[in-house]
Amino acid sequence: MQRIVSTHLTKLRLFQFKLKSTTCLVNKMSVHVKNSCHDALTMFKAGIQAVLPNQMVKNTLCMEGNILKVKDRTYRLNHNVHVVAFGKAVIGMVRATDDVLGNHIVDGVASVPAGITDILKEANKMDLLPNDASPVKVIEGAVHNLPDKDSYQAAQDVHTLAKSLTAEDILIVLISGGGSALLPAPVPSITLEEKCHVAKVLGSKGATIHELNTIRKNISTLKGGGLAVTAYPAKVITLILSDIIGDDIGLIASGPTVVNNSTHQQCLDILDKYNVREEIPQSVINYLTMQDDRVQDQSVDFSHVQNIIVGNNHIAVTAAVREAEKLGYFPFIFSTSLYGEAQEVSDLFVHIATLLYCLYEGNGEKAEAVGDLLKEKFERHKHDIQRIQELVKICVEDKKAIAVIGAGETTVAVTGSGLGGRNQELSLAAGIAMNQIPEYKEIERKGYKVTLLSGGTDGQDGPTDAAGALAYPSQVTWARESGFNAEHYLHNNDSYNFYKKFGEGKDHIITGLTGTNVMDLNILLVIPPND
Repeated sequence: MQRIVSTHLTKLRLFQFKLKSTTCLVNKMSVHVKNSCHDALTMFKAGIQAVLPNQMVKNTLCMEGNILKVKDRTYRLNHNVHVVAFGKAVIGMVRATDDVLGNHIVDGVASVPAGITDILKEANKMDLLPNDASPVKVIEGAVHNLPDKDSYQAAQDVHTLAKSLTAEDILIVLISGGGSALLPAPVPSITLEEKCHVAKVLGSKGATIHELNTIRKNISTLKGGGLAVTAYPAKVITLILSDIIGDDIGLIASGPTVVNNSTHQQCLDILDKYNVREEIPQSVINYLTMQDDRVQDQSVDFSHVQNIIVGNNHIAVTAAVREAEKLGYFPFIFSTSLYGEAQEVSDLFVHIATLLYCLYEGNGEKAEAVGDLLKEKFERHKHDIQRIQELVKICVEDKKAIAVIGAGETTVAVTGSGLGGRNQELSLAAGIAMNQIPEYKEIERKGYKVTLLSGGTDGQDGPTDAAGALAYPSQVTWARESGFNAEHYLHNNDSYNFYKKFGEGKDHIITGLTGTNVMDLNILLVIPPND
């Protein structure tokens, strides 16, 4: 395996959940709270394990002699396969492709997160690493999930390889979440720094991943179908591990092998929506306003491309559900398409726990009132909320613990100067809400236990070394007694430092880069007193 390593190596361990705590807090923390946190982490880990990429790739690439079968298409191999890969999970996908296709692979380039090779070695996850004989060159970059000179060089190498192909060649493209940062190839009139600034500005305003990637693919040479056009007339097989709600392949890693149906005007509309034109580099504005919308080469009809989703968050959620059942919980899949402001989604989960408490207590009138409030406030989830009210009746009557499992990707409108990510912000906002809502005093007094976990399956929440965090009703009170003002940290968008400092990081989820990425998992546990 050829390897180019970034000088910034992340020193993290895979799946080593660090639940450190001071003696004082351990003594104060009830056994039920500690157990529920452990249970939530166990479910989270099961979800991640289910979407490690090796088996999903091997299930898709089927060899019969020199014939490769991929779904309903066949390809004749004759040492004519080239591989390009970019994303947080693709290093394992490269290994799986190596294992299946062997010496039919001529060469390749993989752009992967800085430090991931050492992390996987340290965790003894050698099955996720290409072997030493692999012809695929691995380039590490995009420290803290931000494009840099190493990922830019990888993108140039990908472009060079794709441009050299002929009609006799087969290009296998391996894509996962994080691919946008690991394949930065701005159009010539825009610098990498300028393109990164656009993403930073929009991200700070709470722009969705759909909006960010719409702009990215319109100011890139490889995104928005550019890679497929560059590789023509070679056949292109793209295997995708989805990190996008709804699995829109045009948005995953900004759709490098998918026809770009978005326009420059749509990009300008997004800038105007967030009122940021004056903050955007002039080169970007000029490119979007002074040129006609990019028209992809009409001689390329994309019939040479086969795009396949090999994995998504449904798989991770299903695995978390199975683990919840093993642990004795009644699992309920709330939604696999959660989106919106992190603090709003945290409010949703906090009130779902209140709804479940009312149902446990047999307070139908109060439960109906909370349910109506939820449906009004979160109208797009009103059917999910109705399902909760209908389906949990059996376990409520038996006083069985409930696990409400959701997945998706939230956003954060950054107004402070702190450090954090959407999952840590969601958990901190939930902890504060639990501390403020009157029903939670009753919940604690009567012996109910409520725990919320929010974590990124890639192991990296924002530009931090944390995957996410845990929240529970007494968290903010204990933090206050230890001298930490949770509201101040949240107001400053500094959730990372709150969880790092409070209790020596006992509620922080530190996994290291996991080798996969299917967005975030949210796990709410509600345990009645006699469970």
